[in-house]
Amino acid sequence: MKLDSFDQKIVALLVDDARLSVSDIGRSINLSRSAVAERLKRLEESGTITGYHAKVADNSQSKVSAYFAMTFSPLSCDLLLAPLTAIPEVKLAHSISGDVDLMVFVEAESMSRLNAIRESFDHLPNIQKVMTHTVLIPRIER
Repeated sequence: MKLDSFDQKIVALLVDDARLSVSDIGRSINLSRSAVAERLKRLEESGTITGYHAKVADNSQSKVSAYFAMTFSPLSCDLLLAPLTAIPEVKLAHSISGDVDLMVFVEAESMSRLNAIRESFDHLPNIQKVMTHTVLIPRIER
């Protein structure tokens, strides 16, 4: 579905604050409440908007996180879904283009747990290379 400028503005407002009322969105982008409601319904039905979520603050400063860039030979990303899903600290896993086959984001309670997870990646099927990129300071989180 192609988004026009009003749809893009609605989505941007909701990404910033999913609790905005239809009236508040309408006032922000100069559309009537009913026009916004119709657009929201269409965005939801088309799958552009898949849900509304609360982001819960994590006040624990002791957590550590890292991105793991994984390369396989032969490519076996589908074989990894079950073992990666079984690790609760794995927050994201994306197949990507380029020299890396899979990018995995992990958030752990300690550096030793992060290291244990990293070591478990060495036993994944067809693993050729794992590069670890530790997060120093998060800059933008939406």
